[in-house]
Amino acid sequence: MKILKKIVAGLIFLSFNINTVFAGVLSGKRIVIDPGHGGSDPGAVSGQVREKDINNSVARKLADLLKAEGAEVIFTREPEKDIYITLADRVNISNSINPDLFISIHNNASISSAANGVETYYSLVRPNILSSKYAEYAGDRYPVLRESRENNINYVYMLMGDEEIKVEKTKVKIVYKYVEYEGNKYECLRESRENDIDYVYILVNGKEVKVEKNKVKIVYSPNPWQALESKRIAEIIVNNLASLGFKYRGAKDNNLYVTRNTTSPSVLLELGFITNPDDRQKLIDPIYQESIAQKILQSLLSYYEVYENNKIKAFGMPEKPDLVLSRDKILLGDSIDFTFKGIEDTLLKKVEIKYLDEVVASSEAQFTFTPNKDGEFEAILYLKSPDSVNEYDEVISKKFNVYKYPTIKNIILSPDNPTSKNNITISIEKENGSLVGCDYTFEIYKGERIILSGTSDKNVINFIPNEDGEYKVIIKLKDKLSKNEYDDIKEASFIVRPEEAASRGTNTQNQTTQVINGMFKINRVLKRGMIGEDVRELQRALIKLGYLKISTPTITFGPSTETAVKAFQRANRLNADGIVGKTTADIINLNLARLVNNTQVSRGSINQNATNNQLLKITRVLKKGMTGEDVRELQRALIRLGYLKISTPTITFGPSTEAAVKAFQRANRLNADGIVGKTTVDKINSLLKNRF
Repeated sequence: MKILKKIVAGLIFLSFNINTVFAGVLSGKRIVIDPGHGGSDPGAVSGQVREKDINNSVARKLADLLKAEGAEVIFTREPEKDIYITLADRVNISNSINPDLFISIHNNASISSAANGVETYYSLVRPNILSSKYAEYAGDRYPVLRESRENNINYVYMLMGDEEIKVEKTKVKIVYKYVEYEGNKYECLRESRENDIDYVYILVNGKEVKVEKNKVKIVYSPNPWQALESKRIAEIIVNNLASLGFKYRGAKDNNLYVTRNTTSPSVLLELGFITNPDDRQKLIDPIYQESIAQKILQSLLSYYEVYENNKIKAFGMPEKPDLVLSRDKILLGDSIDFTFKGIEDTLLKKVEIKYLDEVVASSEAQFTFTPNKDGEFEAILYLKSPDSVNEYDEVISKKFNVYKYPTIKNIILSPDNPTSKNNITISIEKENGSLVGCDYTFEIYKGERIILSGTSDKNVINFIPNEDGEYKVIIKLKDKLSKNEYDDIKEASFIVRPEEAASRGTNTQNQTTQVINGMFKINRVLKRGMIGEDVRELQRALIKLGYLKISTPTITFGPSTETAVKAFQRANRLNADGIVGKTTADIINLNLARLVNNTQVSRGSINQNATNNQLLKITRVLKKGMTGEDVRELQRALIRLGYLKISTPTITFGPSTEAAVKAFQRANRLNADGIVGKTTVDKINSLLKNRF
């Protein structure tokens, strides 16, 4: 049985919610990512968290996901360089390469900490889009060449025949011309008439395509098609982001500089309010950031799947030479079929499979490949005519990704001392798995009776127990790419206390809080790359204990903090992985407590208050398999009474502790069941009092 790891407020989103694999729809798409602010401009700052740091992190995660789908990503500024660039520079970078999409990443802020949620922005006004801009004047339409403002009057320069005409803007109506064809919008380049047939020339994938005019719809709109598509994309993205638990604030038309002045479809994303504590906690969490990037990717895959399907309906699928992969994402141990399409039999063919630039397989015919490693692979098809003198005439490259099967790393309970009639959150922390995501099937038992079950692609279960006692949860994990019934299964048990027991323990808890004032408290697992006030508290603790040599604690878990954590873990015989979970936090606090006691206890005198502090206080029944600070206190009591022979108490009620409890119970004529309830505690305390 997996050890049930308990932490406070353990709401962690690990699920990746791309439910469908849209293979290839982003291949070749050119996408500009604009991480907002940067360098000397931190953006919004709240709780010592800077907006630009979140923007940088999400931008990098999104870029990696887009590249894995075959898109070409261009940054207005590299997230790692964190430099300041002007809004005009961001626009110029994008407009100079004419991308398929421009995405600007930001976080919101407000003077009210109550403001929260996600929203997206687009601009229907696009002054820099001139190629399809017309002026309606005197009953006809004329191409707009440029606009100007002279002596406080706005003018439009338009082409009337071969002559440039200047007209006051108030005397014309500005419209944009585009073509609708099978649900898609395309830029209209020109029209012609040939052999008594009218044709329209439109721009498709950067190339001029000739279409009969009666097959398409010519549209004159007050807004360019790039702006209208921006609105569609913004609406899809905000809907998907809201599904992560953010408040939905909608997609909004606003003439923000970067969305107004770019010439491609463009959106600006406000991922949440950095000034709202709940939003901020999500935004600084690397796992939540990954989920945000996944939702943006899912949105673009959804949008471009429709766009590409419409294009195929309009123009057909050109039969061009291609290397076809049966799948572009698989789990380790599965296979991919490689076949040829549109390739003449006379051509010489050769396929190479590369991993880290090393050829791991090759074939001159269609074949099946089974990878024995996880990671990114590249399949390269070389084509050559028999009479060609070239090494090869054409090269086609495709990438595919191989993932390890997922496993359940931890089952996390929140709160750590649950009570009946109150909500309990169970989170599942997984390792490995594909970016497509996983399904979690769960069953919760009270004794032999199942009280809750279901399947979800979320890793979080919420339920309210109606009664106290011992519960068991069984989790089955399955990757969405997997053909197995499930890929991993784990179970864990936990104790639910009565509501009354929780209220009786309030005073004791408050006293404990006062006693350990200054101790290190966390409500999530901390590791390198994370930011937040809890990281600062960790650094303060490590400084006090002499493991971290810095003058001022920060909110960033960097290399120095990781090194200090590993040194502390090695010194205390823990797994030196540099990750601060509950076990490491408990040992940190134990060392801090010893440090406090060594400086505050005077000349070894023991008064009545000190005696009371040595007595065993628990607020629940303890037995084998449970963990917690009350288990450590039980072990200390058993050590003092001579029944437990260990050098350092732990938080785990294991076989040795159970054996010591049974020995104590037998020696004191109690029921020797190894379970520590009120009778056993009273007897332990009566003997402890006699020893002071």
